[in-house]
Amino acid sequence: MRSSDRTTSPATATNKDRAPARRGPRAGVVTAVATVLALTGCSAGHSGAARGKDVFTAAVVQNYTTPPDPDINYDGPGLNIIQNTYEGLVKYEDGTDSAKIVPALATAWKVSKNGLTYTFTLRDGVTFHDGTKLTSKAVADAIKRRAQVGGGSAYMTADVTKVATPDDHTAVLTLSAPNSAFLDYLASPFGLKLISPGVLEKHAGKDHAQTWLTSHDAGTGPYELASAKTGSRYELTAFHDYWGAKPKFGTVELEISQNAAATQLALERGEIDAILGNLNKSAFESYAHSKTVTTSTFPNLTTQMIYVNPKSKAFTSAGQRKRLFTGIDTRGILSAAMGSLEEPTSQLFPQGMLNPGLDDQGITFDKAALADIAASSPAKGRTVRIGYAGSSADGKAVAEELASRMNSAGLKAEAVAYAAGTIYKLTDDLSAAPDLAVFSVFPDAGHPDSWGRIIYTPKGGLDLFGAEVDGLDAGLDKALTTTDQSAYGPVARSVIDSRNWFSIGSLNTTLLTTPGISGTRKAQNLLEYNVLHFAALGRS
Repeated sequence: MRSSDRTTSPATATNKDRAPARRGPRAGVVTAVATVLALTGCSAGHSGAARGKDVFTAAVVQNYTTPPDPDINYDGPGLNIIQNTYEGLVKYEDGTDSAKIVPALATAWKVSKNGLTYTFTLRDGVTFHDGTKLTSKAVADAIKRRAQVGGGSAYMTADVTKVATPDDHTAVLTLSAPNSAFLDYLASPFGLKLISPGVLEKHAGKDHAQTWLTSHDAGTGPYELASAKTGSRYELTAFHDYWGAKPKFGTVELEISQNAAATQLALERGEIDAILGNLNKSAFESYAHSKTVTTSTFPNLTTQMIYVNPKSKAFTSAGQRKRLFTGIDTRGILSAAMGSLEEPTSQLFPQGMLNPGLDDQGITFDKAALADIAASSPAKGRTVRIGYAGSSADGKAVAEELASRMNSAGLKAEAVAYAAGTIYKLTDDLSAAPDLAVFSVFPDAGHPDSWGRIIYTPKGGLDLFGAEVDGLDAGLDKALTTTDQSAYGPVARSVIDSRNWFSIGSLNTTLLTTPGISGTRKAQNLLEYNVLHFAALGRS
C-alpha cells in the first residue's frame, strides 16, 4: 500500500501473517514529493518541432530515484517505467473505474476448489526484450527471484510454496493456505512481473541481476528501457517484437521535474506533451478554459483520511471521536481545498472496493457539533493539533481548511507540518504527537485485505498512531479464506465503531496534456496514481 500525500512510506518488514511490507519513499501514499521539470529540461532540443510526432515527452511531477527493477521498485512514479516495460500473468483492466482482473501474459487460469492451486495458461508467441521466448520457466524464475531479492512487494507471492511447469505454456502455483487476495496481488501494479530467464542467468552477478536492472529492463512490455539517468531522465523505445498492438509513439522521454512553474510553461509552449503528477487545486483549475492545455481527471482508489491519536487528550472516547466526525463538513472542506481533485466519500474503504452497505461510516454533518465540542470537556480550552506530511500539498490544504473551520467554531486548532519520514514515526511518542493527522493512501491491490491489514493494524505500516481494534487480525484472516465480500462487513464495522479513522474523500488522478494527445483515458488505471500506459496514446 502506498501513501498518496506526495511522499513515500518507509519500508517495514513483511510477516507470516501476510501483512504487506510498506514501500520505501508514498503515503499517501500514499507517494511522492511534488517536484517538477527544470526549465533546462525543456530546452529547444525538446520542442514539439524537434521531437516530431513519433516522440512523446512527459514531465514526471514526482520524485523518483528507485531502480526500475520490478522486484525493487515500490514507488508510484516508477510505475511509469515498470508498467510499460514489464508484464505479469494478469492485470487490472485499463480505462475503467472498477478493479476487474483481465489476462496479460496468461490467457486463462483456473483455481482449485480448495483455493490452494492456481493453473495458468501462458500466451503463445511472446518474446522478452533480449530475444528469449516466454515459457513457464519464466514464472518459476520470477517467483524465486522475488523471494531472493526480498523487496517491499515480496509478500505478494510469499504464500507460493511450489511452482510446477508441466509444459512450456502451463504454470501451476501452489499456496500454503487459501488466499482470496492472491489473484489481486498478481494483478497489482506492484505484483509479480516476468523477467527474462536469459537476463537473470547472464547478468546474475552477486545480486540476482539487480545491478544490471538498474539501467536496463528484461520484460515483455510494449516499450524497452533505452537509457536511464537515475532521478533525472529516462527514455523508452517501442519494442518491435511486441506481441500486442504496436505503440504509436516510437520514443517516450520521461523527465523528473524540479521546477513547477517552468514545467507548466513548457507545457503551455508545447515543448513537452504532458505533466504527470498532481498540481495543487489552483494550478490545475487555472487551465480549465485553456486552449493550449487539456485537463482531465481519472478515478483512483487513493483515499484521504483523518486519523485520531488514541492518546489525544481532546478526544478520549469513541463517542467523542464520532461527535468530532459529525462536525467535519467534508463536502465543504474538500470543495474549498481540493475542488475537482477530490470527491467526498461516505465509505471507510476506498470508494467502490466494497458494497457501500458494508462500510458506510454512518456520519451525518452537524454544523453545531464543533461549537459543542469547543464548549465542553475534554476539548474545552485545548488546542487541537492537526498533522500532515509537509511534502503533501493535498494534506496541507485540507488540514489548514479543517483548522480554519474549527477555529471559526470556537475550537482552537492549528495545522502542523511533519518533515519527510517523521510522520511515520508518530508512535514513538504519542503524547507528543498531534491529535489528528490528515493523510492519503492508495492500496497495492483492489482487494479489501490490501487496505484493511495495512491501515488498521499496527503491523501494517500505515497505522500512523498505532491504534488497535480488538480481534481485527483474526477477522481479516477469516475473511481472506473466502471470496464472499460480505466477510469484510464485520471487519469494517469494528473499525468504524472504534472511530479512530475517518475516510473523507477519494483523490482523482490528474493529467495535463497538449490538446493533440489522444487515448489518455485508456492509458490510465484505477490502481495507479499519476501513471500512463504509453502504448494507448497517440497524437491527433
